[in-house]
Amino acid sequence: MLVNKVETAAILLILAVAVGVPQVFATFCQVNNLTYDYPQQVTPGQGVSTAVRISGVCAPDDADYYSVRVDIHDQSGQVLSVNSVPIGYSQGQNWTVTVPNQVIAPNNAGSWEILFAVYVFAAVGSGTVIDSVTINPVTIQVG
Repeated sequence: MLVNKVETAAILLILAVAVGVPQVFATFCQVNNLTYDYPQQVTPGQGVSTAVRISGVCAPDDADYYSVRVDIHDQSGQVLSVNSVPIGYSQGQNWTVTVPNQVIAPNNAGSWEILFAVYVFAAVGSGTVIDSVTINPVTIQVG
């Protein structure tokens, strides 16, 4: 079974978080601020709106095209939701984007632990590379 590079990166990232590897790295773009918007409590089976607001700046001499993607995972590593928003050509300019996501709460009451994986991607040449990653685990009460 072939797994694409992004799925492999996400799996490795989840494993890295589990064993305590540093959670943020960057190359061409510096992430200055991340704000997570999600409810503290939901009802079982409820549709849940989340949003991640991310701001940063990329190298002034860099001509790559950037985007932000937010994946939401459950404890088992299953991807619950994915959404991307373009940054564009930053070239030293400050940028801010908001990436919304929708997930469905579990049907059972209790603590629901999810993981926000925030990726900044750079379109370099004919491919796409991960420029930075930030991981944030959160707990939402269900019921």
